[in-house]
Amino acid sequence: MQYLSSKYQRLINLELNGQVLYEIAFAFYFVIAFLQTSTYTAYFPGNLLHQIAFLPLAIVLFKIIFFDSNTTKKVIINLLVFSLLFITWRTSGEFILFPMGIFVLGARNVEFKKIIYLYLVLGTILLSFIFFTSLIGLTKNLIFHRDIDTIRRAFGIIYPTDFAAHVLYLVLAYCYLYFKQLSWKSYIVFVLLAIFLIKFCDARLNAYALILVIPIMMIGQRAKKGFMVSRTIAIFYWTFPVLAAYITVFLSYLYTPSQHLFERMNSLLSGRLYYSHEAINKYGFSLLGQHIHENGLGAVGGIKNAAAEGANYFYVDSAFIRLFVIYGIIVTLVIVLLITLISYHSIQKADFALASIIVVVTISAIVEQRLLDFGYNPFLIAFFANCYFSKKLISEDKNE
Repeated sequence: MQYLSSKYQRLINLELNGQVLYEIAFAFYFVIAFLQTSTYTAYFPGNLLHQIAFLPLAIVLFKIIFFDSNTTKKVIINLLVFSLLFITWRTSGEFILFPMGIFVLGARNVEFKKIIYLYLVLGTILLSFIFFTSLIGLTKNLIFHRDIDTIRRAFGIIYPTDFAAHVLYLVLAYCYLYFKQLSWKSYIVFVLLAIFLIKFCDARLNAYALILVIPIMMIGQRAKKGFMVSRTIAIFYWTFPVLAAYITVFLSYLYTPSQHLFERMNSLLSGRLYYSHEAINKYGFSLLGQHIHENGLGAVGGIKNAAAEGANYFYVDSAFIRLFVIYGIIVTLVIVLLITLISYHSIQKADFALASIIVVVTISAIVEQRLLDFGYNPFLIAFFANCYFSKKLISEDKNE
């Protein structure tokens, strides 16, 4: 009783600070972003969710202005980034980068592990709720078809690969939080999840990425323990974002359907190489972004497009190609540098957990578009956040 009374008193006397503000804003925006990937959007009229989303963004801006220690240099950097985010939003017509940029900037002096824990708990609850309610008919369980015999279920999410991506990123959050404790039991669960995604969603690329989590994490774990071979491999994890971006753009640009090797690669990537090549040919690159017209297969509208005879499908799945074509060269260089530095600093601290996560995120970004999507990827906020628990927080936990 005394323990509960102490907890209640701490809750009543809670002092508003940057960490609390950020956690409130993060939880608020993440729930909205997650729901926007589900068929529950049908319960919200018009652009209501999009309009509500500006409130948590305002909370983060409030934190940046009034709670962060803003030197002249930081103010200038913030203004430059805000300007770039706003310009890119208007030129590309894509809002998704804007909130991600706000949350990255607002993560100064925020405990990263607490945010990832919040992401894991909320994400697991939301995905479980959407999954089970789709099975009992409270929300739509969209079913797509590949060829004649392959049925792809989305389980309340707008597309099967989106459902699979939620699973993948939640697994990555778990791996980051419990990196030291990962064992063969964890890896068996990852394999079972991958089998589930292939059998019921036919989300093969996400399932393969989930399988790749196992050796990448094992190498990271062994590197942290000082094993020479694993450490030699893991210290180069930071090069993955640059190499992946370069190779993806290079192969997409040179893609030639008549060449067997390219066609084989395109087949393995479920046609992504072809559409990336088409995007580059049709729109090219720009400095500050541009709007492109896409016709995807997600959600109910996508099913109608797929069913319509002669539907003109065109969608750029690769996050790296989307960066270059839609958001522009400047933003692309900034994002790739940011990801690279997150990984590099993780390795410099001899804590290979985040560097291992970034490898999987990078591999996923080659074929999937969720790199900048706040409803999936929370790891970019690590750039300004505190990626470890401070001694003060640890001592407080022990005193409890």
